[in-house]
Amino acid sequence: MPFANERIQRKDRLLAQLDPEHEVELDGTFMNYLVAAIRASSPSERQQALDKAIEAYENARDGVLFEI
Repeated sequence: MPFANERIQRKDRLLAQLDPEHEVELDGTFMNYLVAAIRASSPSERQQALDKAIEAYENARDGVLFEI
């Protein structure tokens, strides 16, 4: 099973191939989780927030890929 960042990179390449001029607007949820990760007080909280941020980013990216 590929790591999360490998999945994101694969989808980035796919999106670039489909429409190199297309800019993806990130879901606000991604940014909220990313801020939570930055502010996390423990490594486990940070990892949970990062995992949620990655999932939110992938969902936003999948939505764009689905629309194309």
